[in-house]
Amino acid sequence: MGLLSEHEAIVWQEFQRGLSTSEIAKLSQEPRWLYRHGLVSEDDKEKSFKTIQAIKRELAQARSPAESRRIQRRLDRYKSELGWSSAYVSRVLSRARKKIERTLRDHATSHRLDVESVLDYKGLLIGFDYQANTQVFIVFTLRLGVVVWYKHNSYAGKLCHECPKEKACRETLDTVIQEYNLRLREDETGLPMTQQSILVFHKLAAKEVPRYRRKESK
Repeated sequence: MGLLSEHEAIVWQEFQRGLSTSEIAKLSQEPRWLYRHGLVSEDDKEKSFKTIQAIKRELAQARSPAESRRIQRRLDRYKSELGWSSAYVSRVLSRARKKIERTLRDHATSHRLDVESVLDYKGLLIGFDYQANTQVFIVFTLRLGVVVWYKHNSYAGKLCHECPKEKACRETLDTVIQEYNLRLREDETGLPMTQQSILVFHKLAAKEVPRYRRKESK
């Protein structure tokens, strides 16, 4: 069992893809999205999809504005019952943030770090280790759990391609890049991982996050 519950992990993943809580709630009303995240069976997905398509056909055949509004309300009600509300998604994201922040701080304490900043929306803590005299990045990932990364120029004097930890470092950075939807320029992809890692964590720290609120009604 990971740090986050099933719903928390899904919401966190979609939020890091750049979706707001209201957009996640709207997506959750789609049978294919629910099935992709393992929230419904294939049979339930097909039944829900067929029901939605049938109501949409009724809507297309409506003979008056009043009938069209009535059918649209029925469709909206069915889809809202199928998925999550914006309020629920906001609560789930809030719980995930609190769990992640608490875990990041616990790791910082166990490593005796001076905490510089905690970016709970981005799953990142930036600290400093005075014994090692270096900056430290602690980041949460769904795949690898919590990763503690010490800023360094080499591994016991060895360059990245000579380092026995090269494969593990590459997996860590690729996971952070993928899960947090970061983009590297072509000239940045070929940097040594000691340099690229700092770039990746700085990009994460500067990343713009979706607005954490429900969409205002017009």
